[in-house]
Amino acid sequence: MKFTYNWLKEYVDTPLPPQEVGAGLTMLGLELENMSSTVPSLDGVVVGKVLVCEAHPKSTRLHVCQVNIGREELKVVCGAPNVAVGQLVAIAPPGTTLPGGLKIEARPILGVESHGMICSEAELGLSDEAEIILVLNGEAKPGRLLREIVEQDVVFEINVTPNRPDCLGVIGVAREVGLLTGTPLKRPKVKLKESSSTIDKLAKVQLKDTAGCPRYDARLIQNIKIGPSPKWLVQRLRAVGSRAISNIVDVTNYIMLETGQPIHAFDFELLEKSKIVVQRAKAGEKFQTLDEEEHTLQASDLLICDGERAVALAGVMGGLNSEVSSNTRHVLIECAYFDPLTVRRTAKRLGIASEAARRFERGTDPSGIPFVVNRAAQLMREVADGEIARGVIDAYPKPIAPAKIDFRPKRAYHVLGMKIPNRKMAAILQQLECKVVSKNETWKVTAPTFRPDLTREIDLVEEIARVHGFNEVPAKTRFDIAFSNERNRAEEAQEKLRQAMTGLGVDEALTYSLLSRAHAEKFLEGDKEPLALLNPLSEDLAVLRPYLMATLLHSLAYNLNRKNFDTWLFETGAVFWREPNKPVCEERHLGAVFSGNVEAPSWVGASRPLSVFDSRGFLAEIGQRLRLPEMQFAPLQKHKFIQSGWQVACNGEPLGIAGELAPDLLKAYDIDAPVFAFELNIENLPNLIDWQRTAKAAPRFPAIERDIAVIVAKEVPAEKVMAAIRAVGGDFLESVRLFDLYSGKQIPAGKKSLALALTFRAADRTLQDEEVDNWQRRVVQHLGQEVGAQLRA
Repeated sequence: MKFTYNWLKEYVDTPLPPQEVGAGLTMLGLELENMSSTVPSLDGVVVGKVLVCEAHPKSTRLHVCQVNIGREELKVVCGAPNVAVGQLVAIAPPGTTLPGGLKIEARPILGVESHGMICSEAELGLSDEAEIILVLNGEAKPGRLLREIVEQDVVFEINVTPNRPDCLGVIGVAREVGLLTGTPLKRPKVKLKESSSTIDKLAKVQLKDTAGCPRYDARLIQNIKIGPSPKWLVQRLRAVGSRAISNIVDVTNYIMLETGQPIHAFDFELLEKSKIVVQRAKAGEKFQTLDEEEHTLQASDLLICDGERAVALAGVMGGLNSEVSSNTRHVLIECAYFDPLTVRRTAKRLGIASEAARRFERGTDPSGIPFVVNRAAQLMREVADGEIARGVIDAYPKPIAPAKIDFRPKRAYHVLGMKIPNRKMAAILQQLECKVVSKNETWKVTAPTFRPDLTREIDLVEEIARVHGFNEVPAKTRFDIAFSNERNRAEEAQEKLRQAMTGLGVDEALTYSLLSRAHAEKFLEGDKEPLALLNPLSEDLAVLRPYLMATLLHSLAYNLNRKNFDTWLFETGAVFWREPNKPVCEERHLGAVFSGNVEAPSWVGASRPLSVFDSRGFLAEIGQRLRLPEMQFAPLQKHKFIQSGWQVACNGEPLGIAGELAPDLLKAYDIDAPVFAFELNIENLPNLIDWQRTAKAAPRFPAIERDIAVIVAKEVPAEKVMAAIRAVGGDFLESVRLFDLYSGKQIPAGKKSLALALTFRAADRTLQDEEVDNWQRRVVQHLGQEVGAQLRA
């Protein structure tokens, strides 16, 4: 928010100089970001008096002037049409550098030596006026520095927080400055001279959507004259970075900056049926705004329409079909209160960041609308003549009630830790334009409607502390802090996972949780759908990820494209999707993707490429490191994005998936190398981990190992064979390990040979071979019954 010091002083008689105003605003919560002068440095530019002004001998447009600058006289060639003898002008002698970077040197112009430049306001950086030179008043003396006599002002730029829409206008900032010294606010006086024509007979306003537009005021000015704005208005707008366009348009911008309430001016003759209708748009409706951009609207967008068509996007931007032009004769002034959420949704979705939308989406003052529309009419008549139609259309069917708050002075003391006299607190609230009834211990406070952020008792406590001064709150050097020893199992489990993964040589990644809908849909099956953002920044970041590997693959592709072929990545985080009866589904996952080799080649031996079994091996190792129950791996028969792999479970509960990713999925990420991955739901992980650290003594007695080779059907998973062995192996079976898989000439078609190592051990004695032989026979017999296995000779 930008404003000038002199502009501010029109509304508050503050004795504070600009530097103290800036510091005070910062302490009040309106951080000062920058202070600058409206006048450039103008070093070297002085006042000169034109003594002689003659026509140039070789040009009908140029003049040769003799100019007195106090210490000497300079001959200067000037091309301005308004230069004349006796004028006091701004002159830049040789060696001067003007604000635009132009360095003045003596040089010949059509054969006449020119020793300097008589400057225009544009050349001095004072305005955009470049056709004529700056002529000073008669009080200036030749030779005096120009910066000493040019009227200077200070431009403030402050950071207004989203909860303070009242400070997006100079009047609101002036109210805050008045708090610093107890100076009352001076609002501009509005006195209108109305014509005999009545607005009710000339125009109509109909509110079809009072939720989107609770209040709409309109005034009509007839027979105006479109033209340039007066100098004071142009300079004031220019000082705060706003470009002057025409008198009517400039007044709308000025009013918005002055009051914080955006207004809009329609060319009344372009409004069909002389009517304004406020209603929602039709889905798919097209509308062209003032910036000549065409937008496709949704049914939630609010429109200002005339009797036939849309003429403005409510609270966001006007329409090209009703803008004020040089041919405009009659103007309808719109001043309304629009629902902040409706304006914000429309502006964000369409990507329109207008100053009007910035104010409407934070909340303007519904009670201040009559003052603003009358103030606008007053200024428009001053700068564009015209006749103000009698009366104002005020469509306000359901007035917005101000917030009423119960306030306890004792509560303020307990919160702030300091006692502020009740009289002082009441005075502060009244300075904020709150109505205070302080008869009892609980005060009845009515907040002004221009402060939508004041709704609770704690808001009033904060306001009192802010105005009284946060620096007045006493420092406390002793604090009682209670430390809890309770451990967060979920966080600890996640940390154990991260340690296990990094210990296995996998790099942790941190990816965006957003991706395109096309990528997200490749991971969802059944009735699951992507969870979309309402206002995405782009189509590539439109939905939330349903799997961690969906975004990890982007990082993998980035590395592979830069020839980092051996890339192993993992991430822990949230995943999202939606279902028909559940709009938001969320889980915490561990995801990992792998590509390349298990290890780089060395003198020990050649490298080995990763295989689908490595993804399973990672999970088995994680289970051991976290002391999880043994995981079960069931082969995936058909999966959307896993080419071959397993459904992973633990204690009978589904945990996730692991395997090799399908080529169709990798093609969508422009990856042409094999990629292996796994992803686990870790929501229940803390309940699966064995948190008790137990020590186990080294075995006292030796083990007996027996190897068996069995022939089974190819479709029988090794996991099922090993589970059958454990089921019948008895208390002495310590471990089962698969060490060979074979299918070839000696094995019947459709069969495979599994070689397994069985380890038997007793805790209290040395086992005898006869005992182990007996257990081994029982194992072989049971395998034949359960999986149709035959002992291989």
